[in-house]
Amino acid sequence: MGWRKILEAEHRLMLEVAEAAEAECRHIELTGTVRTDLVGDMIGFFRYFGDGLHHPKEEALLFARCHRRGMTDDDEPLEQMIGEHEWCRVKLDGLEQDLERLDFGDKAAALGYAARLREYLEVARCHVEVEEAVFFDTAQHYLTESDRRELTEEFEAVHWDEIEEGVASYWEDLAHKLWIAETQ
Repeated sequence: MGWRKILEAEHRLMLEVAEAAEAECRHIELTGTVRTDLVGDMIGFFRYFGDGLHHPKEEALLFARCHRRGMTDDDEPLEQMIGEHEWCRVKLDGLEQDLERLDFGDKAAALGYAARLREYLEVARCHVEVEEAVFFDTAQHYLTESDRRELTEEFEAVHWDEIEEGVASYWEDLAHKLWIAETQ
């Protein structure tokens, strides 16, 4: 499948949930209420799939390989990628904590939550766009043919482990469930 195809397939799932979360933001703005279970599942998806499975692969395999070939954390767009991973972690912490403390009758708090969630979604979408349109191509210039082959083997091994353990299908099913919940 290749390292890039694996990451791009994971991006598609993340963007599917981002679309569902955007629809939930519109719902919150229209009603002044947050469907906490649904939003909790969305935040959980971004936390455990995005930040727990996807970003570690990028950081430990792809970014690390780029570092070995001379790319530094100060090089664009790697600096942006690393910074946005960290920003997303912090933002998710805040969104999780805010959701737990949300007063169900407070319309202003619900609208504020929607605004903070929408900010997260904007950064996540931009991150995927820059990664696919700029970073992956930049990485290709740093990586040798051997690096690309080894990365593919490493990514495929992790990917197949996730498939065999049922992890991949769990997150894929959840992403589809969230999207369907928002589009019906």
